[in-house]
Amino acid sequence: MPFCSRLLSALCLPLLLASSVAFAQTAPVDCTGQDATVCGRLHFQAGTVAFEKADYHGAAAEFQAALEQRPHPVIRFNLALSLAKLGQPSAAIEHLHQVIADPTTDKELRVRAAREQKSAEQAQARVTFRLSDPNREQIELDGKLLTGPLTGELAIDPGMHQVKVISGSSVVLDQELELAPGERVELRVGERSRRIDVVVVPPDQPAVAKPSPATKPPAPVTQTTRKLSPLWFYSAAGATLVLTGVTVWSGLDTQSAFSDYERDLPRLTQAQADARVSDGHSLELRTNLLLGGALLAGAGTAVLGIWFTDFGASARVGVAPGRVALSGRF
Repeated sequence: MPFCSRLLSALCLPLLLASSVAFAQTAPVDCTGQDATVCGRLHFQAGTVAFEKADYHGAAAEFQAALEQRPHPVIRFNLALSLAKLGQPSAAIEHLHQVIADPTTDKELRVRAAREQKSAEQAQARVTFRLSDPNREQIELDGKLLTGPLTGELAIDPGMHQVKVISGSSVVLDQELELAPGERVELRVGERSRRIDVVVVPPDQPAVAKPSPATKPPAPVTQTTRKLSPLWFYSAAGATLVLTGVTVWSGLDTQSAFSDYERDLPRLTQAQADARVSDGHSLELRTNLLLGGALLAGAGTAVLGIWFTDFGASARVGVAPGRVALSGRF
């Protein structure tokens, strides 16, 4: 069974109001004896509560657990938001890329994921290495040897990093390097100085403005009910009109048969009269069934148009820095 047919009602509950979040479960999630859907829902709720409390470590752990139970783009997007808040934009970008590439991701979530991916890319630090002897020297960053030509910028997470320069089989330099979000630096490894000269590269675009303390961070996404295309409503309305037309024809046909029966009654035998009466009852039953079907179709079309069809109205509530937006279209 497709994921969302089972999970949208259980895992992706509309937790859009802070009051509902405040009363959600905060205790450690216990999935003993629970199926994957219920367990994923519990982890999802716990992750949402942790995110609202700015416990991004806890939120990332819970969203990761929910993702392992039932992979879904909404959960993966929330995990990416949590990782970005933890100063891990590289991991966030990887998850956001999967959200965008997932064919089950709806249009609005894909747009928001692309926006968050751009923001995470701007938060990455950019490093360029300049070696004195590129043919002999190699760079080891945080215990991992960088392979390939080091001619371009390397995007890494901000924070503290350990940089080693290896010449042949010897470590000729071992130095710590702290990078700020969005910082661009050039590391020049001197042959004689045995040190790394850090040269700050001027930005080629305006720096990203940092949100003020009063700005609310982006809230994790909660999946909302998808409405149907207007084509469904128009199709239902057309079917209702056809059924109504057939009902009117059946009523006129029944009335005509009754008029013929009354006109021919003096000349009919008892057997012929009984046959006419039996046919008339069949025509009446047909008309009544068609009338009931037309009424039900009309009521169903009205319900479909009022509650389940998107005629251009929004279908998603989103919270972003400095604004609350009601937007989206299926």
